[in-house]
Amino acid sequence: MRTENFVLLLTNRFLKHYESLTTTMVRWNAQGGISMILNVDGSSIGNPGVSGYGGLIRNPDGAWVHGFAGNIGISNILHVELLVVYHGLVLAWGLDIKEL
Repeated sequence: MRTENFVLLLTNRFLKHYESLTTTMVRWNAQGGISMILNVDGSSIGNPGVSGYGGLIRNPDGAWVHGFAGNIGISNILHVELLVVYHGLVLAWGLDIKEL
């Protein structure tokens, strides 16, 4: 299969899969934490499928400190979820954040 056809196939699957989504507003509450907070999430369209991840670090008051995101291509959801935790911890360590 040519690369262009493969990309078109994935794009069409992605668009058809999400064409009926509705927007829902959500809110996150820090609950008066005492240390920095790492929030992460991984996603896979199919299992295995096209996968990506993202996360952010917040201060104890819930304010954004640093964020990250990545695309890892084709993978399974367990791998993606473990990878996003790893990347979040590496980022925190690099920012000299030792307690989460």
